[in-house]
Amino acid sequence: MEDNEKMEKRVQDYTQEILDTIRSNSSPAVMGSRLEDYHEDDLADVLPLLTVPERCKLYRILDTDMLSDIFEYAESDNVAEYLEEMDVKKAASILSKMETDALAEVLQKLDKAKKKLLIELLDPEVRHDIEMIASFDEDEIGSRMTTNCIIIREDLNVKQAMSSLIDQAAKNDNISTIFVVNAQQKFYGAIDLKNLIIAILPASLTFCTMSAIEQISPNKINTTCISERLQHFSRSSIFFTAAMIGFSSTASQNIRSILSSFPTVLCKKNEHK
Repeated sequence: MEDNEKMEKRVQDYTQEILDTIRSNSSPAVMGSRLEDYHEDDLADVLPLLTVPERCKLYRILDTDMLSDIFEYAESDNVAEYLEEMDVKKAASILSKMETDALAEVLQKLDKAKKKLLIELLDPEVRHDIEMIASFDEDEIGSRMTTNCIIIREDLNVKQAMSSLIDQAAKNDNISTIFVVNAQQKFYGAIDLKNLIIAILPASLTFCTMSAIEQISPNKINTTCISERLQHFSRSSIFFTAAMIGFSSTASQNIRSILSSFPTVLCKKNEHK
């Protein structure tokens, strides 16, 4: 109980510290430097406590990278409100730096006209990803996918695969599972990051790539489809099914409840026991 009280006090103190910093007469440079010392989650918690002028001051002081990180921790309804408070070009710039699943969730909270305008102003690569996700109905698995993943070719050796992983990790931080494609860019299998790290050089990827993976079409209706397909898996292989579906942070609660009883262990597909 005492530890919980200390934790609550620490979080409360951070909130007040951040509010005091924002409401101080410090120069923009000093204020920005001080705010960088706090975690984005703490800053996101403070945003609803600020007035609109105070938030607008933050939008001017903080760069788009930091604002995008903060918005990813904020409630999507709140982010939609914040976007209305700033210039549309800056809003699009911030959204372009957010994870695609978080971005897609925020866009769903906007009216059609504002959503259309912001999508048109997104970076071309981000716009392509968002348009792909938006092409699926809300009850289809495709609408829950994320493009935050690492993809490598199956003809690479271990050293080349590690190099490709490092290059992509700067943009995509979901690296625990690495997806492998063939020369035709078709799904070939997947690799647990741990298995890649301990692989013996200069071996090919074949021996550490799991290819016996259940695949589900993005057009499948989510809950029913998943519950039926899970019957063919051992409990220890369900994480990989989830990984292949590409669940984003917006996955519906009923899907999460289906997955909650399964441990997150990677292994090949086995007969249901």
